[in-house]
Amino acid sequence: MLVVALIIAKHLPIAAGLPLSQITGIVCFMFAIYLSLRIYNAELKKIRAEE
Repeated sequence: MLVVALIIAKHLPIAAGLPLSQITGIVCFMFAIYLSLRIYNAELKKIRAEE
């Protein structure tokens, strides 16, 4: 939802001076890291449960 809001704000004249494209990229990258860490933790729990 945050990414959609940033994309919409990019087209508003009041936010013209903000680097919204870069902020959107950073937010997407952080979300990808968050998801990969969740997958990593889930796999780690499976491995530890098998031991």
